[in-house]
Amino acid sequence: MPATSPAHRDNAQRRETRSLPLAAKALTWEQILVYAEIALTIFCILMFSNALIGPLFAPQTIDAAAAESDSAILRLMWLPVYGVTLALAAFRLPRFMRILPGLFMTGLLVGLCLASSYWSIAADITTRRTIAVAVTTIFGLYLAARYRGEDLVQIIAFSFAFLAFGSFFVCICVPSLGIHNDINAGAWKGLWYEKNQMAAMMVLGFIAACASAYISPERRRMWIGLAITIFVLVILSRSKTSLLACMASALAIPVLMALQRGGVLSVIFVWLATTAALVGGTLFYAAPALIFKALGKDPTLTGRTEIWASLMRLSDKHPWLGYGYKAFWTPSSVPAAVVRAETHWDVPSAHNGWLDLLIQLGWVGVIMFGLVLAAGFFCALFRFARVKDGFFSVLILLLFSFLILSESFILSQNSLIWALFVCALARLTANALED
Repeated sequence: MPATSPAHRDNAQRRETRSLPLAAKALTWEQILVYAEIALTIFCILMFSNALIGPLFAPQTIDAAAAESDSAILRLMWLPVYGVTLALAAFRLPRFMRILPGLFMTGLLVGLCLASSYWSIAADITTRRTIAVAVTTIFGLYLAARYRGEDLVQIIAFSFAFLAFGSFFVCICVPSLGIHNDINAGAWKGLWYEKNQMAAMMVLGFIAACASAYISPERRRMWIGLAITIFVLVILSRSKTSLLACMASALAIPVLMALQRGGVLSVIFVWLATTAALVGGTLFYAAPALIFKALGKDPTLTGRTEIWASLMRLSDKHPWLGYGYKAFWTPSSVPAAVVRAETHWDVPSAHNGWLDLLIQLGWVGVIMFGLVLAAGFFCALFRFARVKDGFFSVLILLLFSFLILSESFILSQNSLIWALFVCALARLTANALED
């Protein structure tokens, strides 16, 4: 074969040199698009966390859902978030084919919310909030479809770093905004309306930080530091429920690690977990007052048992389809007025996700969501390690199931907790998830 001439080699080098800037430019623009997408994702996470904007623009309201109803400014502020969410989802629409089971299950739930506008006692509010919960659900599905497990948990943990350090800043520099001065005087509430709201959010951040520390060894010290910072915030909030959730999440990680490896150790952990659950369930059934006292709780759960009894009587009037999605607790609601009159205080919600779902969408909604949750747990038993997200998805599934026993997070619009539950459900049930 003849040797290549010097002139031929020079021409080839010049062609390569001319092509290099174009390749570099293409790579640079690709990186810019990726970073922009991540930045917009973080923006949506921060907004769905409901941090700061409510206390600033509707300071007299007690929760985010009521603020959205009372404040026209807040409703307008959500429009850019919805636009960004829909744009991100449309940009990555082909990837939604990987999470068809989650898309189908959550689609049925949102469809039931929309259908309830036909029998709702406040049809306009039902329709408006169905749109909001639909976009919130789409954001959760986008997170599941778009990001690999390692990237997902670190993006979420990075977002919570902003929220955690922002809460410290507000509590130290603007204590009138960040620290309670009412019946919960001294308890930190950070960027939220109330201490339990901050604590619930911080549990999500704690799980994301722990998962990031597990799955990203090169940044482990940073993520452990963030987990400790968040844990301190939970302590300062004085929320014993969230503190228990953080401790349980931290203990669950080595258990899941052992189950992933298999062998004798996994059998021992399963036996210990089953035994602890049986003992705890027996104690709760036999001596509930003792358990509540140990947790520092009133046996009536600060009057919640009275709310639940009143709601059960009212749910019997609309047992199968309920009063309509998000229609029961509206200011003009007659059945809500009955509950408030019977309990002698301005009840904002059922303080129980299952019961709130019952009065909104009836037993049809409860059974449908129960089947969706059961499907998530069934898949989690066999696939929790497959998603490779540091056990984030299975821990979020467990946390959500725990939180809805005392809070109304099921199908909650503009809620990061609901969005992350949808994300975890979609990842665990995915038909072709890429990690």
